[in-house]
Amino acid sequence: MPDILLDLSSVTIRFGGLTAVSSVSITVREGELVGLIGPNGAGKTTVFNMVTGVYQPTEGSIHLGGRSLAKLKPFQITDLGIARTFQNIRLFPSLTVYDNVRVAFHRHLQNHSLQSLIRSSNFEEEEANLKARTVELLTLFNLQRVQDEPAKSLSYGDQRRLEILRALATKPRLLLLDEPAAGMNSSEKTELLTLIRFIRDTFDLAILLVEHDMKVVMGICERIHVLEYGRKIAEGTPSAIRADPKVIAAYLGDN
Repeated sequence: MPDILLDLSSVTIRFGGLTAVSSVSITVREGELVGLIGPNGAGKTTVFNMVTGVYQPTEGSIHLGGRSLAKLKPFQITDLGIARTFQNIRLFPSLTVYDNVRVAFHRHLQNHSLQSLIRSSNFEEEEANLKARTVELLTLFNLQRVQDEPAKSLSYGDQRRLEILRALATKPRLLLLDEPAAGMNSSEKTELLTLIRFIRDTFDLAILLVEHDMKVVMGICERIHVLEYGRKIAEGTPSAIRADPKVIAAYLGDN
């Protein structure tokens, strides 16, 4: 069995007198595709915000590959190998598609500002490699056709693809997808399922997915965690979650 990559252990966060997440434990193994579901306000995005360093847990611990993420800033956590997308798309709308991806690659550049000023051979080589990797990724996602267009001009589905692509450019070990199917039509959702599987298999990473569309979740996730009012009420395979009375009562309903 693959090793545990992400480990949330009894994580709690309080905002004043409000407990938003209470004693939640979640694991994601290397290469695993895991869902996190629950009603609005259940604490799903709050969990993402704790994993990525936006919030610090009040209690409990979060580890990535055995390393504690306590007190690390978001950029430090990104450097360790966690990337995310957002429920509301957060691209640089006026930058080109190409530059939206290129800027994410800059986290891994080795040459410092002096070398860029004097245009050293090392700098030129690294810039050429960056350009090649950017074009390669754009081609892989069929976005090279619009690489010179501003991101805001893309269709909604392509903007989602670009946001995921930009996250992948940071070279994550774990990708967090926050409602990637939001706002998509049926055809786009079908393409998204294929895309997510492709990403996991091609880039050899783990994915933790928050999503309200149960066809997407049940169709792609290998394991699912369920939250209600900030507490975890169930964990299991899609078939087990679909039949769990607590999950049916709290979220799925009798379909």
